[in-house]
Amino acid sequence: MQQTEHILIVEDSTTQAEYLRRILESEGYRVTIAVDGESALERIAEETPDLVLSDIVMPGMGGYELCEKIKESGNIPVFLVTQLFDPEDVVHGVASGADNFIIKPFDSAFILDRLREFFEKRNKGRQADDLTIRIAGHSYTIHADRETILNILLSTYALAVQKNTDLSEARDELFNVNEQLHEKNDALKTEIMERERVERALSEAHRKLSLVTSITRHGLLNQLGAIHESLEYAARVLEENPAVAKESILSGITGLGRAIQTTRFTQEYQKIGENPPAWQRAESLVPPKGECAIEITAAIPPDLSVYIDPFATEAIRAVITDAIRRRAERVSITCEERNAACIIILEDDGIGIPAPAKEALFSHEQSPGRGFSLFLAREALAITGIELKETGDPRQGGRFEIHCPAGVFQTISR
Repeated sequence: MQQTEHILIVEDSTTQAEYLRRILESEGYRVTIAVDGESALERIAEETPDLVLSDIVMPGMGGYELCEKIKESGNIPVFLVTQLFDPEDVVHGVASGADNFIIKPFDSAFILDRLREFFEKRNKGRQADDLTIRIAGHSYTIHADRETILNILLSTYALAVQKNTDLSEARDELFNVNEQLHEKNDALKTEIMERERVERALSEAHRKLSLVTSITRHGLLNQLGAIHESLEYAARVLEENPAVAKESILSGITGLGRAIQTTRFTQEYQKIGENPPAWQRAESLVPPKGECAIEITAAIPPDLSVYIDPFATEAIRAVITDAIRRRAERVSITCEERNAACIIILEDDGIGIPAPAKEALFSHEQSPGRGFSLFLAREALAITGIELKETGDPRQGGRFEIHCPAGVFQTISR
């Protein structure tokens, strides 16, 4: 609906003045602008506006003083533009004769509603009452009628409600942002844990590489030294005692076989840590039925996964192979949680393992010629912090425990 009212905007900020002009002109009001109080009074003298919309803080004459001068010379309605930081702003404005307030930052709907309501009621009769209010050490005498005061209070209350709504929305948005930050923080923690696991695996792989170098150097040097001595001795006694020379050559051949086994062992050992660890379903580590010459019963949760070196997937097979070597007929595999760790337990009915021989099972000296040995199984599992040990009663067969600490096992439903 087109309006006919003339509104004078008094604002020293060109940006704010033009913004207000666009809001008002879009509703059909006729608008003029003054940059300060003095020029506003000059424009009012030239043409009386239907309403003055004035900022409070301006150079020279401020909004309160301008409002008082306008009210002294006539009854032109005045709306003051303020941020209402303090209750005294409202009282001071009413005392100076202000008819209402426009609140910064501007809300176009609020401005237009206040103007529309004001112009609809401006022709109604009003009864003015003098009222003196003391606030912040200052006394203010208010001459406004009751309806004006009520409108101002209602406008201020509406602003408070709007600000409270804005605050609630801001709080909800902050809560959502906080939730997102928590999610990102959890993801970051997971990433850090994953990186730490990889770093530990790399460190363990480096340690094993140093060990295999040591094994290769010392083992092969000793074996080659023995072969050299056997062949050298055979060469010395060949003419005088061919039979002894032959025995010495055969001894050298046997030593050469051990050297070849050592070399093959180190080739297998070097595969540990060759590829990055990965999550593997625990039940997939158990050999399928019929693959091994022994009865195997397994009760492993189908949703259990472990974080292991790919080479360590043969660990359970290595334990089963050892059980077969000790003449076991069956192996049972179970799983339990203990002290925040997951324990995979393998028990067999084979020959028991005496206490002094338990650690010898995992010695690298026992590995050559045994394929994927218990030594290799323990070393491969240790890449991700998993421990393999024998805890059985020597009188009741073997009992091997694979200890998976927190962080390297998880249960996820498929």
